[in-house]
Amino acid sequence: MSYLKSDNWCHLSGSPIDDIHEHIRTKLQRGKYTFHVGSDSKSYADHTLVITTICFREPSSGALVAYQRTRVPNFSNITEKLIHETLASIEAASMVRDITGSSPTIHADVNSRKEALSNRALNVIVGMVKGMGFPVKVKPDAWAADIADMFTR
Repeated sequence: MSYLKSDNWCHLSGSPIDDIHEHIRTKLQRGKYTFHVGSDSKSYADHTLVITTICFREPSSGALVAYQRTRVPNFSNITEKLIHETLASIEAASMVRDITGSSPTIHADVNSRKEALSNRALNVIVGMVKGMGFPVKVKPDAWAADIADMFTR
């Protein structure tokens, strides 16, 4: 099952990216970026909007962002939602790794604070990401997932 679409990536401004693979190659050739991936979602009455970001971070200068929106049926619980977000991030990170030859960091939308609802799924999500060979960051350090959150509205 694919969690992403190949043809609807956008720049931070909302303008379309014609070819995400070429876009990633261009950033790689510049040699100054680290690659980060994150996803977030928001449920509405009849669907859930899932946003996945690929962030090209230049140390001390911020990040350039590619993102895509995907509409899916609503989830039945938070664990299902977080697993879907994580699988979308893993799919995007695998694409980046295939192009760049190195693993981007996945920023998971789970919280390290015990009182946070998403903390219940922390071990499962971190295990999934590490099991696929990617480094992982969780909240409050998961800024790529926070960028995805900006586009859920």
